Amino acid sequence: MITTNVDVSAFEELRGKILSAANVDSLLREIATTMLSVTRTRIHEFGENADGRSLGNYSPRYLELRRKPTSQGGTNDSDPKVRFFFTGQMQNDYKVVPLSRTEYALGFSNSKNSDKADWLEQNPKFGKVWALTQEELQNVRDIIKEYLATKLK
Repeated sequence: MITTNVDVSAFEELRGKILSAANVDSLLREIATTMLSVTRTRIHEFGENADGRSLGNYSPRYLELRRKPTSQGGTNDSDPKVRFFFTGQMQNDYKVVPLSRTEYALGFSNSKNSDKADWLEQNPKFGKVWALTQEELQNVRDIIKEYLATKLK
């Protein structure tokens, strides 16, 4: 399964001193749901990997296949930009996955979609796709700062 983990081990100490377990859980859920929306948009709408590079363009032959609606979804989209979207199944299965009381990840519940994601990330053409960009990591830090500033007042 492709997952994106953010190290929150520092919260263990904060939890005992400042934040309740419910507050830590709330913060982690906020981070996960925010990053889900952001990464879903980056990958499936803008067609960019975690380095901010384009995932490339579909070949003319594959683009023609995409233009023909099929019983499995298809699309009449003529945009050649790769966005890992055909039937919508993989995009719809991409979600927040609870790993433990203090860990959430972004990933897939359907093993076929997880396997597809693994295969796509192993293709050097695409690079790391589901990891967080530097800007997204900064967004996580900003969410934490804002949350702590609000809770510590």
